[in-house]
Amino acid sequence: MTSKRRLKKEIDYVVSDLILDCFTYTSLYEKPNDEAALLIIQDTLTMRNDLRNKANHPEQKDASVSVKSYYDTIAKTLLEGVDAGYGKLAKMANAED
Repeated sequence: MTSKRRLKKEIDYVVSDLILDCFTYTSLYEKPNDEAALLIIQDTLTMRNDLRNKANHPEQKDASVSVKSYYDTIAKTLLEGVDAGYGKLAKMANAED
């Protein structure tokens, strides 16, 4: 398990990459107000805020869950959420080609 500080930095780093790629998509295909891309960004930021809140407040976890598995679950949720966002972005980019 990494430290809480490292986990929060990883959350910010991975989320910022996805958001940057969404903005790159909108500028590359000249669609500045593309609703689908903006929805991906909104969902990603909501996920980021939720995961940062969970990382900052481990006292909200169930009593039966160990601290290590609690933070591992946060990391797993981050990867699944970002992967889903990239999947949606890939579908939009492939539809344009």
